Amino acid sequence: MNGKSGLQIASWKTRPATLLRRSQFAICNCLLILALIFPTTTQAAGAQSLESFIALKPQWPELVDSTFRIEGRYAILTRESLRMRNCDLPFKSLQLPKASGISKVIEVSGRLAKETTSGKLYFEVDQIRFLPTDLQSLTERERTISRGAAKQWYELADWATARGKFYSDDELLERAKVLNRKGLQIERQELKELTPQALRQLSARVPALGLEDALRLDWLHESLSLEWESLQKSAPKPDLTADEFDTTKDPLFQFLQKIDKDLPGALTRADNVLPLEINEYRRNSVISYRNADDSRRRKFERLLHVEVATAAIRRITKPDDSNGGEVANRIDEFLPEQHDLAEQHRDRELAFLSKNSATLSRNRLGELVQRCRDRKQEALAKEAITLWLTRREQSLRKDGVTGLIQIADDRLALLQDQPGAGLLLLEALQLAPTNEDIFERLTKLGYQKVNGQWVQPQATPLVPNSPPPAGADTERERNIRLGVPTTDMTAAELLKCLGSPQSLTRVATSGQIIETWTYRDGVTVRYRITVERLTHRGTNKVVAVQ
Repeated sequence: MNGKSGLQIASWKTRPATLLRRSQFAICNCLLILALIFPTTTQAAGAQSLESFIALKPQWPELVDSTFRIEGRYAILTRESLRMRNCDLPFKSLQLPKASGISKVIEVSGRLAKETTSGKLYFEVDQIRFLPTDLQSLTERERTISRGAAKQWYELADWATARGKFYSDDELLERAKVLNRKGLQIERQELKELTPQALRQLSARVPALGLEDALRLDWLHESLSLEWESLQKSAPKPDLTADEFDTTKDPLFQFLQKIDKDLPGALTRADNVLPLEINEYRRNSVISYRNADDSRRRKFERLLHVEVATAAIRRITKPDDSNGGEVANRIDEFLPEQHDLAEQHRDRELAFLSKNSATLSRNRLGELVQRCRDRKQEALAKEAITLWLTRREQSLRKDGVTGLIQIADDRLALLQDQPGAGLLLLEALQLAPTNEDIFERLTKLGYQKVNGQWVQPQATPLVPNSPPPAGADTERERNIRLGVPTTDMTAAELLKCLGSPQSLTRVATSGQIIETWTYRDGVTVRYRITVERLTHRGTNKVVAVQ
């Protein structure tokens, strides 16, 4: 071989003639196996890499006298000694060439041999050829495939990765990442259609190729942006007629869960986002995100979450705000930074319920009033009660005296309206001038009978919602206030406790009247209460509560 292609080196020792006549058939078989298992991927065409040669170590004893061309990096090269990197097999020759240039890559030709005395294996060097550095070879191969397909770039990246790991070469490993990125970019350019699914599949391959997570998030964000753009046009309108809305089946809420799972900043509140950043992201979310650093990306991820959550919640908001409580809960769940808006929706729902309180049951009215007062909405509470009483009065007036008494009791219990209750009782008194229940109620309200006429009280009416004086709230009064009927209550107290019954039956016998007061919630009987009236004594009381 001439000086341009390599250096011929004197043999370590004369090869025995018998060894040279070993079966060529066996050698050919071994070389064929090597060619199949360890194909050439180095810059020295026809030579196998040092790492593939080392992988054959368990078979070395059977490959004695087999010839090899090995390329790789050397650790030591002097006139007397050659040591290859990461290889403990001795390389021997009578005289080795002097190291040349900065490259540590060489091609070594020779054969596996065995010491006759010790039986130790060594590599008998016939020829050494100096090769370009791995980085030089890599650059040359990049130039030859400058317009190659993605597969070629991946193959070159695999070579650089394997080489970099074997020699612990960080620079080569970094170049491998660049090659993988190039291949991935070519794959993207070759896509027939840029769809969310295609981008998601490409982004999923980024970690396996050893590339930075920023690229994965970039393409994942772009995939979500495209999907969101399509979803806004195609999502069917939700059915708002149901009592409750199942967000788990809604496409926008499902997409919101995907965002929260995929983007690390989606669930983190971003209270310091500048208006300029919001406008920038809205103009072109994909470009803004791609050019942003990690900190700003987290903000943009939250902006996407907020945009989708706002649209999803708006879809389930009924025009009349009748589901304001549910909407408010969704705002607090997905947009806690907008809690004030959630509170507005809760107040709007109370306003809706108050305007439609006339048809509520007594218990539902009580719950509504309590909610209004808990939220410091006393005006809404009063509106709800007034509308409910107005409708109820229209119905109870048909019952004459009993109905008027019940209306008076309701106004007193719900509005603490003593003057209004007194006027209703006086109206009832005109229909039943001797009714003891009316006398009792008027007396409690402070009315006095003067010259046969009931005179209005002069004392200042009680302040609405004022607590009773300390110690004055007996157990019976507490039960009346809480709406819990008990035996020994008078009929008047029962009316104050539960209001008028939905139905009342009377059975008169000598000296007494037995009344059955029935209270219902819809078709369900809530209470069936027996009231005994002793006509000769003018007394009445509850004797049974069922």
